[in-house]
Amino acid sequence: MIKTIRKFLFLTFFSFSSASFALNAQEVIEIEPLFEYPSAPQELPTLEAKSDYLVEHFWDQMDFKSKSTVDQNALNDAFRVFSVPLRWSSRDKAVVATDKLIQTISKNPVLLLQFTKAAEENIYGPRAEVWVDEVYLKFLNAIVKNKKVPAQRKKKYEEQLKVLSNTIIGNKAPEFSFENVNGDKSNYFPMATCTIIIFGNPKDTDWRLTRLRMESNAALTEAVNKGKVNILFIVPDKMEGWKNEVVNYSSKWTVGCGEELNKIYDLRAMPSVYTIGTDGTILLKNTTLGTAISKVLELTNNPKN
Repeated sequence: MIKTIRKFLFLTFFSFSSASFALNAQEVIEIEPLFEYPSAPQELPTLEAKSDYLVEHFWDQMDFKSKSTVDQNALNDAFRVFSVPLRWSSRDKAVVATDKLIQTISKNPVLLLQFTKAAEENIYGPRAEVWVDEVYLKFLNAIVKNKKVPAQRKKKYEEQLKVLSNTIIGNKAPEFSFENVNGDKSNYFPMATCTIIIFGNPKDTDWRLTRLRMESNAALTEAVNKGKVNILFIVPDKMEGWKNEVVNYSSKWTVGCGEELNKIYDLRAMPSVYTIGTDGTILLKNTTLGTAISKVLELTNNPKN
């Protein structure tokens, strides 16, 4: 029988006070944890150090040997708590800890599936409070390569793996084709110019606000006019009447409509904003417009950065 308990406080985990944690501290859930969640030693001096410790030791108390399967809700909750220190831990520590965890569960395809579902829920999917692609990729690679996992169970994860691998930060931005406003076929490929790509629906309010903010940014407009920055507004899939929605867009921008570009680019956020560097690599993805603009202006003003 599921017991009603008070969830372990994030305050206890980190041993310091924070307004954001206070909200979580008040949360009450109806679930029994799989194991006792750890807390970081008080003597650790920084948030990153505490987070690194928790990421490294979070699963130490879970009895993997006696569990061929677990309650999925309880595992989801554990992974949700685990995702909190993932926000602030070093990515190297997070990846090493994930490798260790996957090595432990990889011989149990049912448990591997359950952990992958929990990871999807908490660090990848639409309800996740934080996206940690490097960690989620580890689960995707493990489940796709596992010969004991049925092919039909892998299909969704294979698609996710392809898209995430294409668009991991630091990788070369994928090329894609689209129809431009003149009805001609065009192709995007990384060039030696900083680029901001906005994928989305031109009828959506957020897309329209993005357009207005870009038009009203004098520094960005100057950089575009001087050829230092490229701007692309791309509808990622076929849309009736899209050209009517973009008739007054700047002639300095590239505007178009693609087809199933969500199979090439990670478009979990809409609009989805990408920043591409002069070497063609992805610098930022699914970021805020303000962050994207600041990044390209920083690069154009300091090209050696």
